[in-house]
Amino acid sequence: PPRGDPIRGWRQLDETGTSFWWRGHARNKRSICVDLKSDQGREVIKELAGVSDVLIENFKPGKMEEWGLGPQDLEKLNEELIYT
Repeated sequence: PPRGDPIRGWRQLDETGTSFWWRGHARNKRSICVDLKSDQGREVIKELAGVSDVLIENFKPGKMEEWGLGPQDLEKLNEELIYT
């Protein structure tokens, strides 16, 4: 996305144009954009799943499995991964 989460602009802004509310809400949060339709994008997700605590996805049922990124696929890379 070209601008990121719109919450960043809510209410009073600091000198960088980011809201003070966002600073608290998104503390220690990290995010990226990945093209899951590409092989390279799916490899990025597999790498991240191997070192992550939680994966949250919201595709239609079966889509992640179709891409080889379903719970059973990623469990092989990280048995502790919480997948929802």
